[in-house]
Amino acid sequence: MATCSPAPGSSARMNAVRVAGAAMLLAVSPAMAQPQELALTAGSARVEITPPASALGPTDVLRDPLFVRAIVIGNGASCAVLVGADVAGLRSEFARDAIDRAAKVTGCAPENFVVSATHTHSGGAGPLRASNPDGKTVADAIVKAVTAARGAMRPARIGYGTTQIDLNINRDLFDSGRWTQGPNPQGVSDKTLAVIELLDARDLPIGVYLNYAMHPIHFNLSGVVSGDFAGEASRYIERRYGASTVAIFAQGASGDQNPRLTRAQNKLSRVRTGAAEVDDMRLTAPFPWHPSTEGADAMRRRFAAMDQPVPPERIDAYRAAVAEAGEVVSATGTLLGESAIGVIRYDTPALAGTAVIRGMQRTVQCPGRDRQDRADPVREGALPPYADGAPVAIRVGMLRIGDVYISTVDGEVYSEIGLRLKREAPVSQLMMTTIANGSANSGYIYSNRAAPALTFQVIGSRLKPGCAEDAIVKAGLEMIATLSR
Repeated sequence: MATCSPAPGSSARMNAVRVAGAAMLLAVSPAMAQPQELALTAGSARVEITPPASALGPTDVLRDPLFVRAIVIGNGASCAVLVGADVAGLRSEFARDAIDRAAKVTGCAPENFVVSATHTHSGGAGPLRASNPDGKTVADAIVKAVTAARGAMRPARIGYGTTQIDLNINRDLFDSGRWTQGPNPQGVSDKTLAVIELLDARDLPIGVYLNYAMHPIHFNLSGVVSGDFAGEASRYIERRYGASTVAIFAQGASGDQNPRLTRAQNKLSRVRTGAAEVDDMRLTAPFPWHPSTEGADAMRRRFAAMDQPVPPERIDAYRAAVAEAGEVVSATGTLLGESAIGVIRYDTPALAGTAVIRGMQRTVQCPGRDRQDRADPVREGALPPYADGAPVAIRVGMLRIGDVYISTVDGEVYSEIGLRLKREAPVSQLMMTTIANGSANSGYIYSNRAAPALTFQVIGSRLKPGCAEDAIVKAGLEMIATLSR
């Protein structure tokens, strides 16, 4: 690559121009600056974060690689960064560190970053199941992926489309007189698969950003390392279009959403942990979530079993169960990936080659509570005692790229909250990405209507009822109004 040197005597003039330019930028506050709709460019990259084989237990399985994926979008005046990581979550200090460093590399404002976790429940290895890759490794990979994506930027057009796909289901179930986790077909569930695509001059995807609300739990408590269906969907799209395409799966408002098909996952987890009744194949056998199938300390026993290898007498059954769950994961990821491709091909109303890029973030606070039964906590089905606790801080944001809006929340949000924001918003191209830009000190962020439910998500949350939903929706609507001016 050729390099250019300044002409003799030009350094002082160049420095003067830089100082003057900086003064002009400082003189115009972000609130007063006119948004500019300029020609778009975009680049994408991915960095592998798969834990080494040495981090796995003796009988653990490394099914598929884990990645950090990044898309950088610019218009010459401002830029935005979308990141997805194949991990359960990323603590706020690591997210902030990655965003601060990547902002310096790209020049993109920190409020224009959406750094989210796919929330795979099998995205790590080691005694704590998530200790490898650690937060610093993920943060470093984010910076590396964003840097590479910035270096690959080229002219782009942006599009947005949606479709409906019935793969998820509400998991707050009142069964046999007790609240528990199980499929609830009557519960609220958002079936929307929302897709943002960035196409190059050849009409090939530079980046695909697909958003769906569903917990990746197929390999939970199994000893399998995998990106689950989220990673499967991303790799499906990337295989379809080649090495120049990166597909990010973003988690929607999925705090109360499980996969509809969990039989294979339940079997695998029970085989791995030696749970009762795993061999009962009768169609009339008790459901895994039925209160009669597990004692009060069943989950403690199952977590403890994960610290031990699969015993020899169960190893064949374990491997067969891993393969069976893998078939469901492959099918689910294929359906999501192919549906996203269908949205790009058939269900994107228009593509834009120019766009305003603006973002905002803020913190909302809600009253907190602390459980008083930590010595012997009830998992679900009963209301534990609470004491008033420190306020809960929830980080929310809104990123605008042309007519497309991405709402962000740094926690696990119930489906009703995301649906309400979309329903009340004055814009149509809106998605909510959760577990984004850090990790709230809230636990699950349940909806107003779900407050009486004695599920583990609700009773384990630090949020008192009646605040979070209204605060998130109000902040989202206010940020949309500001960014739309």
